[in-house]
Amino acid sequence: MILSLIITRRYVRTAAAVLAVFVVSVFAAPDIPSSFSSRLPYAALLAKEKNPAHRWFKKKRLTKLRGVVLVVHGLNLRPERMKAVIRVLNEAGMDVLNLSLHGHGENYLPMAGLSDKEARLESFRRVSYTLWAGELRDAYRKARERADEKGVPVYFAGFSLGGLLGCDLLASDRDVSFRRMILFAPALNVMIEAHLLKTLTPFPNLVIDSLSPPSYRTNDGTPMAAYRALFEAIAHLKEQSTDRLDIPTLVFIDENDELIDGRNLTEIAWKGLTRWRIVMLHRDKDDPGPQTLSHHLIIDEAGTGREAWKRVEAEIRRHVRE
Repeated sequence: MILSLIITRRYVRTAAAVLAVFVVSVFAAPDIPSSFSSRLPYAALLAKEKNPAHRWFKKKRLTKLRGVVLVVHGLNLRPERMKAVIRVLNEAGMDVLNLSLHGHGENYLPMAGLSDKEARLESFRRVSYTLWAGELRDAYRKARERADEKGVPVYFAGFSLGGLLGCDLLASDRDVSFRRMILFAPALNVMIEAHLLKTLTPFPNLVIDSLSPPSYRTNDGTPMAAYRALFEAIAHLKEQSTDRLDIPTLVFIDENDELIDGRNLTEIAWKGLTRWRIVMLHRDKDDPGPQTLSHHLIIDEAGTGREAWKRVEAEIRRHVRE
């Protein structure tokens, strides 16, 4: 069936509200107060490379270097919003390479006549699975070079789309190895409703407005080209053997995640992934911490709640030190 070129406003709004997969938050939510942000007290140690996609965060001073962690954000998420995770890793003695996928953060092509914001979104319209997979592979090489130089292992941490791409890289490239992984709501399986977005993928330039808090999203909307890349990554991973994925892996998922089926994710872990451990997070309704209505956004205290985030921090520290 040929999809009509005329897409009704009602359909787009429904898709955005119900199926805005990995645009950080499904529901409209207030912006996160700047005072609530997790700060890096040793931000002066941050070293920025010439490559705008790569930003290094050094381990906390006076701690022994235990490893190098490659960190990858979710779809249309500001890469710097991974800083709460990065802080825990730095304090645990890890150097961190935070990767910005094309169309996010400072990783975009400047274009004559366009503002930085407009150029970033235009770059986002041109992304593909192949492009993102190549960027992740290049970042892995950088992390591996640093790890080999220091004589320490490489770890991986990814949220949503980032978790999916990390698993795909490990499963499909025998030159890639991680000592351990930490995954936050990895996009290995999406709710059945999310697949309805595939009907719009023939229109890569169509942008669905994001309803996520401005302090989390890197663009005001997500183009269908990005969703198509997401679905292609899921399809590519399904073609791979899970053997290489069976490494010590810590997986966080909110029991009420709107986008990822937590029970199905648990079943995936049971089928051959014997070294994966699923940690179900529960948001206490009386916890003053959560500042967003989405249960998918579990990368900091604002998304999980105070008590749940304390558990996340403790689990990460234990995982990387085992």
